[in-house]
Amino acid sequence: MSTEVYRLRKINLDEVWQKEQGWNEDKKSGRKYDDQVELEFWRKIAPHYSEQFNLMRDVPGLKEKVTNFIGDGSRIIDVGCGTGNFTIPLASKCNEILALDFSPAMLKELSISISKQKMMNIRTVCAKWEEFSEPYDADYVLAVNSLYRICNMRDALKRIALYGKKGFLIIRTLYRPIMHDMYEDLNLDYKRNNDYMLIPLMLWDMGIQADVEFLYYNRQKFYKNWEQAETDMIHDLGELSYMNYNNQLKEKFFHHVEKSDTGYVYASSRAVEVISFHNL
Repeated sequence: MSTEVYRLRKINLDEVWQKEQGWNEDKKSGRKYDDQVELEFWRKIAPHYSEQFNLMRDVPGLKEKVTNFIGDGSRIIDVGCGTGNFTIPLASKCNEILALDFSPAMLKELSISISKQKMMNIRTVCAKWEEFSEPYDADYVLAVNSLYRICNMRDALKRIALYGKKGFLIIRTLYRPIMHDMYEDLNLDYKRNNDYMLIPLMLWDMGIQADVEFLYYNRQKFYKNWEQAETDMIHDLGELSYMNYNNQLKEKFFHHVEKSDTGYVYASSRAVEVISFHNL
């Protein structure tokens, strides 16, 4: 009878995070790494953000899950609150919300909503989460699609666990292209982000036994013509891969889409990860 013992190799998750998210690259550019590019992006999209992107509204069961987890009368920090897609609905249940965001444009839209609805229990703070140091007696920390610019993720997660005396919720949309299901049918590799895998692993490595659940919803994208879809495919797959499979992709695209008077509508299945920790 064999007595050989197998041991799993210890993985440095911090190094994996740095590599996967591009923080160890010599040349870094774009929204993730450049504050001014990021601020300009949100300045343009802020006035229409809530009507275009709202997980609380679009994902079946998510609103109930969040409100039940946080409960009534809690004090929470909403990290990366944006225009208030979660902040505003939760305000009626919470004692107080500290709404934190890096974008003044997004906070301006939130402030307009607060004023219109005469809410007195929301306080806004313009700051990055990794630089926030204000003492605040929070029951829970909520972070919805807001940690994507974090270089030292372990430190950010430690801060979330420290501030959330009773627990926290980290909610993330899985980053994958709108036509990912079509690419998977053809066994094609495409641009994606594995952050949703690494964050739970890092929490577990820290001794925080967070739960992970996935919720699903549909999202549509409109294309005026085939050429617009083709541009997305080249971006998602790379030019060589697209050229090798363009006939199959074109056939699948027109089989999948619905024709409208002005173009084509592509319906895509989307997934949201809910990472939760209740400090019992």
